Amino acid sequence: MNRRNFLRNTLVSAMAGAYGTSLLATGPLLASSIGSSFNKVTAGYKALVCVFLYGGNDGFNMVVPRDPLGYGNYQTSRQNLAIAQNELLPITPRSGGDYGFHPSMPDMQSLFAAGDLAIQANIGTLVEPVTRAQIQAKNANLPPQLFSHNSQQALWETAYASESASLGWGGLLADRLGYLNSSLVPMNVSITGNNLFQVGENHAPYAMNASGPDEMIGVRHSVEWEQYRAQAFDRIRDMQSNHILEQAHKDLTRSTQSTAQLLGSSLETAPVLTTPFPEENNLADQLAMVAKMISVSEELGFERQIFIVGMGGFDTHDRQNQDQPNLLGGLSQALAAFNQATQELGVANQVTSFTHSDFGRTLTSNGDGTDHGWGSHHLMMGGAVNGGDIYGTMPELSIGGPDDADDGRMIPTTSVEQYSATLARWFGLPENELNTVFPNLGNFSSADLGFMQS
Repeated sequence: MNRRNFLRNTLVSAMAGAYGTSLLATGPLLASSIGSSFNKVTAGYKALVCVFLYGGNDGFNMVVPRDPLGYGNYQTSRQNLAIAQNELLPITPRSGGDYGFHPSMPDMQSLFAAGDLAIQANIGTLVEPVTRAQIQAKNANLPPQLFSHNSQQALWETAYASESASLGWGGLLADRLGYLNSSLVPMNVSITGNNLFQVGENHAPYAMNASGPDEMIGVRHSVEWEQYRAQAFDRIRDMQSNHILEQAHKDLTRSTQSTAQLLGSSLETAPVLTTPFPEENNLADQLAMVAKMISVSEELGFERQIFIVGMGGFDTHDRQNQDQPNLLGGLSQALAAFNQATQELGVANQVTSFTHSDFGRTLTSNGDGTDHGWGSHHLMMGGAVNGGDIYGTMPELSIGGPDDADDGRMIPTTSVEQYSATLARWFGLPENELNTVFPNLGNFSSADLGFMQS
């Protein structure tokens, strides 16, 4: 028996001890409960990669209208934050219009032209469609805690804007599609720490870092000088206890250690990619580890995986003109490198990346930056994306205009639920499960925004 098979068997034993024999039957039982849905899921590997831009990205400086009327409204509203028209990187959407990327995002301009990138216009948290008139009349059904970082991040992660929820839509996908995997490693992997997005009823995310799985310091079998200590720790850990909580803790500790060792052993065999990832770019480091995980997905027994990575600094109340070029430039370079890596691995059509963020920013300038807004533009990338186009409705960038809720906060015209449901359908979520995972989806005219290939 080789080391990897030994670790697999150890992990099975640890999980069975921690959760009982019912855990080992979870896959078949879940598949049985779904019934005919199993036959509707297309076989073959697929991965979703959520790129969370923490703080609230200013999407209205990321994608800017270049036509005279649109740019004129933009320039008047944004004041000292407006990017010069001749500096914008022009893109020509298939559906028409004249727009430009922020000048620090040439990689996104190239991917858009190549058809590997699309833009969804003016997304935000919504319970149902609302208008400026309804908001001013104070009879609009609005999401709770608008403009609050923590609350709005949570609503993006749950894709349920009616109230606070304890389960994320990525976790609910794992609950329903996890049976497709034969892996002993969790389906949902976070490389940006704790998150609500990947929490399901029966599935929790596995957290690791950009350099690999965390191991318990001081008792690592992989470090020569720690081996004797590790063996002693293992003997203490494996002592049987009559106390149910003590025994559960021991079993969970064993499974955690075994998972880290199994992942570490598999990642050691990952192919060395020739794709260069930018240096001194934390998001790129995280995406490089996602690419590495994808490269060993077959060996680990995955048919479906969901990853989340993150990048902070987008709460640009001040220094926006200084900081945003670096933020968007780092995002552009990291996404382009990851896209190239998926092409090198031959999985570009099976991996879809997409952005999340707390909210957009105000059109108005506070003198040195922007304040918390609402709607914003987002990016979708991958070979299965119907790229080279802008989806949804671009807002009129006018203070006090029809799309302004107040103080330059743009009213979203596309909901997070519509956006998420479009991705979930491509991932394999059956039609009869859409309204269960996304309870407000029926409040909107379309459950499929069209940016994903069927």
